[in-house]
Amino acid sequence: MSEVEEVLAGIYEAVNTGNLALLDKFVAPGYIEHSEGFQGVEPFKQQISAFRAAFPDLHVSIDDLLADGGRFASRTTITGTHTGDLMGIPATGKHISIGAVDIGRVGDGQAQERWGGLDMYALLTQLGVVPAPQPS
Repeated sequence: MSEVEEVLAGIYEAVNTGNLALLDKFVAPGYIEHSEGFQGVEPFKQQISAFRAAFPDLHVSIDDLLADGGRFASRTTITGTHTGDLMGIPATGKHISIGAVDIGRVGDGQAQERWGGLDMYALLTQLGVVPAPQPS
């Protein structure tokens, strides 16, 4: 298993199990989350905690992963059941399955930085907050 695969496996294990202490091992203290605009492992833990509070059965699976040295691009699927508040949206009980694309860099056995994000339109549509597109 490559360094990138090992680090991403550790991060997704933390996300999928809620064992956020694992992030201390797999995310660098100076980690930069470019798309979300924060730096450090603690804000990353807070973000994961908020999603796990809204989706206690949150699960991320890797669909595609391309790695070159410490750089990677991945496509993932995020699933879960909305049973808690999410960004002011009360629980709907709906199951979601959305995609995400990430580009990042790993070094010294830890995630160093990331760009990308999840398909918010699909999330809000599946929760019923935004109307689904109608065929023309």
